[in-house]
Amino acid sequence: MPKSKPTQVIVHRIELQDKEREALDALVAGQTVKNIAVPAAIVAGVGTASYVGYKAAKAAYGWTGDVVDRIQDAMDESGLDGSEIGNTGATLVDALVGKRHVYDEKTGKTYTNPFAGIIFLGPLFGAGINIGRFTNPFD
Repeated sequence: MPKSKPTQVIVHRIELQDKEREALDALVAGQTVKNIAVPAAIVAGVGTASYVGYKAAKAAYGWTGDVVDRIQDAMDESGLDGSEIGNTGATLVDALVGKRHVYDEKTGKTYTNPFAGIIFLGPLFGAGINIGRFTNPFD
């Protein structure tokens, strides 16, 4: 038996008050951050882990030089030291890509920065070396 056509249309409308709108805005903002931050963190983590694994395998098996080594060599040969930043002795290139070797006059040791030449990781790791040097209670 066929259905009869509707004789009237009823519209239901849901209205939110201010509190519900604020909660919904927070939920949408949180979901947006999650949708952007999680993939970015995964890509950064995989990239960093891949590079660290490559450098470890390179050190273990003596592979030939890579792009980062060539950048570091080009910086050393071209004299891109530039002018010092303030009176810290650090140069602009060191601040952007990190210094390859850090010599400690007090102990006579030379520390090597494996991430020198990589923007953000080089200076961050170099800062960690310096913090370790200056806060070492055993020297």
